[in-house]
Amino acid sequence: MTNRTIVVGMAATFIGLTALLLVAGVVVSPVLLAVAVPFGVVAYLLWYHASGRLRDRVRREAARAGPGDRARARQRARAAEHRRSAYRSAGATDGGFGRAGAAGDRGAWSASGARGAGDPRDRAPPTSGMSEREAYETLGLDPTADSATVRSTYRERAKRLHPDGEDGDEDAFKELNKAYERLSD
Repeated sequence: MTNRTIVVGMAATFIGLTALLLVAGVVVSPVLLAVAVPFGVVAYLLWYHASGRLRDRVRREAARAGPGDRARARQRARAAEHRRSAYRSAGATDGGFGRAGAAGDRGAWSASGARGAGDPRDRAPPTSGMSEREAYETLGLDPTADSATVRSTYRERAKRLHPDGEDGDEDAFKELNKAYERLSD
């Protein structure tokens, strides 16, 4: 049995329950009408997923988001993970009461629970020193290019500019790598 079959079956079940509650709400008690609303919402969402429209909508939204939007989303996710790991590595075993470690040890958190000096969250994320616009110019691409185009263009130019190749140019190859790193963040 496939996932789609399961979701279709669940959607049908919730549609039936919604219809039953609506009829019972009209005949027996109006309170059942209020209960039918959440069942109707769940039935709609399950149908939306089972029909493939949810997948199509997600793909359209992802295609509409430019490479810069995707890169910023990945960068935010990495920054959040970095903050979580920094918090864990700071010895955050105090149950969330503002102290990390032994008495008198300020660590990453002060006694009042505020961040101390040198907290990793206060630092800017590392960058290659190249703006997104400069990276696209270095690769010779339009800023609306998707990640597949960026990757293929990078590979073509890297083969041509690699220092071990015939037309090798070490400085140009380094710039190309910086541009690719900036766009693949």
